[in-house]
Amino acid sequence: MSSRTRPPWLKKLKRIIGRRLRSGSLTPEAASLLCDEVLPSIQRLSPQPAVSAAADVWRAERRPSWELEQFIGKCYRSGDLGPEDALDLFDELLPQARPGSVYALNQLLTTVARAPVSSTMREGPALAVSLFNRMVKKVAPNIGTYNILISCCCGAGCLNLGFAALGQIIKTGLRPQAMTFTPLLRTLCAEKRTSDAVNIVVRRMPELGCTPSVFSYNTLLKGLCAEKKCEEAVELIHMMAEGGDNCPPDVVSYNTVIDGLFKEGEIRKAYTLFHEMLDHGIPPNVVTCTSIIDGLCKVKAMDKAEEVLRQMIDEHIMPNCTTYNSLIHGYLSLGQWKEAVRIHNEMSRDGQRPNVVTYNMLIDCLCKSGWCAEARDIFNSMIQSSEKPNVSTYRSLLHGYATEGNLVEMNNVKDLMVQNGMRLDLHVFNIQLYAYCKCGRLDDAILTFNKMQQLGLMPDIVTYNTVIDGLCKIGRLDDAMSQFSQMIHDGLSANIITFRILIHGFSMYGKWEKTEELFYEMMDRGIPPDVNVFNAMIDKLFKEGKVTEAQKLFDLMPLAGVKPDIVTYSTMIHGYFLAGEVDEVMKLLDDMLSIGLKPTAVTFNTLLDGMVSMGLKPDVVTCKTLIDSCCEDGRIEDVLTVFREMLSKADKTDTITENIIS
Repeated sequence: MSSRTRPPWLKKLKRIIGRRLRSGSLTPEAASLLCDEVLPSIQRLSPQPAVSAAADVWRAERRPSWELEQFIGKCYRSGDLGPEDALDLFDELLPQARPGSVYALNQLLTTVARAPVSSTMREGPALAVSLFNRMVKKVAPNIGTYNILISCCCGAGCLNLGFAALGQIIKTGLRPQAMTFTPLLRTLCAEKRTSDAVNIVVRRMPELGCTPSVFSYNTLLKGLCAEKKCEEAVELIHMMAEGGDNCPPDVVSYNTVIDGLFKEGEIRKAYTLFHEMLDHGIPPNVVTCTSIIDGLCKVKAMDKAEEVLRQMIDEHIMPNCTTYNSLIHGYLSLGQWKEAVRIHNEMSRDGQRPNVVTYNMLIDCLCKSGWCAEARDIFNSMIQSSEKPNVSTYRSLLHGYATEGNLVEMNNVKDLMVQNGMRLDLHVFNIQLYAYCKCGRLDDAILTFNKMQQLGLMPDIVTYNTVIDGLCKIGRLDDAMSQFSQMIHDGLSANIITFRILIHGFSMYGKWEKTEELFYEMMDRGIPPDVNVFNAMIDKLFKEGKVTEAQKLFDLMPLAGVKPDIVTYSTMIHGYFLAGEVDEVMKLLDDMLSIGLKPTAVTFNTLLDGMVSMGLKPDVVTCKTLIDSCCEDGRIEDVLTVFREMLSKADKTDTITENIIS
């Protein structure tokens, strides 16, 4: 091709290839191969030279558009067409476009619409819509163009414009396809308008002469399950199955609904649907079986889950990493470490390499069980197997070391995070603060607290609660209140945990006036106290001799929606013993049993201490032996009967011991 007849778009091709070579998205070898493939094919498809002058004129007018369209198609099919290139080629093709150019223009629109967000391309779908508006002035859109337009409108969050485009299709006499409706259905389901989506598939599409595809139905099924409407999803899948060969459900349809039923806890219904699927001759795949295994593991049905695993292998459906991870998680949640290790070993034997999720589950379980050394061994084996730890891996180790108070290893793991390019986030600093406060190193905690703010991380409610708790435990109550005030100043709202920490801290150091002030401040802020706060306040009132006030607070608990626990009753019993009101103690024992609370060793010790304080002198060793024996046999009522007899007789001699033994 001479320079005089060379089409102008070849300069554009040269510029596009040059730009992609410089950006590294196209290698020199790939560029050479592209030119070798594209240019000869275009030349072969170009009109053959004609003899007449009229043919020469036609060729001069038509060849550039034809060749450019062929070039666009070749680049589009090979995946070498980038969004910036598509914009350049659109500007080149549109002025010389002909009716047949609609296919090449559709390919350019699709490329722009699918463009990932970048500095040069922020809103691909919106940009594609603007290109469509330019295109319709030159070339008549076909159904493919409108499909792209509807997808772009939905992708840009303009569902109403998507339906307007559908109306334009009907107005122009074009026949919509099933894929025309797909983005509309997907967007309706995402907006939780599944009833509207069902109406379109079941009624509107057939009215327009469009048969819904299985993909249309699968979109509906996914939307219904996401809205926890699995019963409707089951009805829909039955309708599909009973519709003959019109649009029968496929394995994806069943997988979607089975997974949804398991998530709603409908184990029996999920199993029933699975067997219906088999009865209809639809073989399950690894996704089906994994979904069933995961659902069974979540309800602790490990035997059935392993049975499904064996059936998978017998049917030559190879389990994947997710399948084994579900089983490992199931056993770990039951505390069956050996079984989890067995599945892990079986997984490796079957050629499935553990992934980061597998390692994280094992490490987290070990750390929570206090076996940080063993967790570190697994962490090291994870690195040796070239599996890269993520932030969750490090957090589990950090929290494990923090819980056991091993500050040296905790800081080593934190340093390792930094060395491996992991960003220290607020969660990591909160763990570090917890460790320092747990070990009583409040100065280090405050330094860490200040450092995280210097790094641009703003403390959250967990951060402040941790620091306040640490300060309260060592008696730095004024500093704790300063941090509380700073938290409020930073715009954070105190929660029940904040007040529980402060109330417990001030009551522990005998600051009853401040304790009461905090209690009522909590109520004024609309934060209902929990059982721990009530227990602290009741204990405080009894110690101050305010028996009536303590009883009123106890009576307030049910009205506040708080159920008294064994600590509450033990506190009340101790308080009434201090007040010398034995009849109230016996009433509390009866009330406690009537609501299903069983006394603990703390309760019995409280009773013994109370009796001694009243001048009763039982043989404590004998009493405790009897209590332990009765509690082990579950004979709680027998123990309480003994105490009732002792209290009613109130004999201040050692005959109590004789009565107990007899």
